[in-house]
Amino acid sequence: MFEGARKQKFKITFVILGVSVIVLVISFAYGTWARTQREKEMVPRLAADSMMKALRQYQRQTGQFPDDFGALEERIWKHSKNPDFGPSKRTLTVANYYYVYAKTDPLTCTIWAIPSGPKREEGSTHFLVITPEVIRRWKGPALSKGDIDKIASAPTGGLLNMLGMTEQPVIDQRSGSKSSSSLFGQTN
Repeated sequence: MFEGARKQKFKITFVILGVSVIVLVISFAYGTWARTQREKEMVPRLAADSMMKALRQYQRQTGQFPDDFGALEERIWKHSKNPDFGPSKRTLTVANYYYVYAKTDPLTCTIWAIPSGPKREEGSTHFLVITPEVIRRWKGPALSKGDIDKIASAPTGGLLNMLGMTEQPVIDQRSGSKSSSSLFGQTN
């Protein structure tokens, strides 16, 4: 009788050990997965395409681009909770990108998309000039805090070059093609 009880305890110990090992492996795998997800969330993800689509939709409906993100929110986005557009209603932070919007005239607007957050160096800075038919784009390295103070809603070619920005192919909606002419009359 004594030996049977001993064998029973020995088996329960192995079961507990097995369950403990399984829990340990699952915990380690989950911890690794969760850490990877947190790292991914810190990498800037550009949302400029959806922003351009909303801006152009607003322009088609009203005949001009919005004065600020507040007008775009009111007419197109309609979030259940309004995002923080800053005091000027021209800035927005989404997915570790800081966006600065400006309307230069009724048919032209600009957007700076600047990576932010702890992994901002993994993102690229983008500058967009949007008209009803043409989108001009520049891309460059993540801007330093000092460089961010230098940006303007209508920067010169010299400033874009100084910031390391290079023009990307122009998107021309009239012909549905991309060309390489520059806003400043240069070609790449």
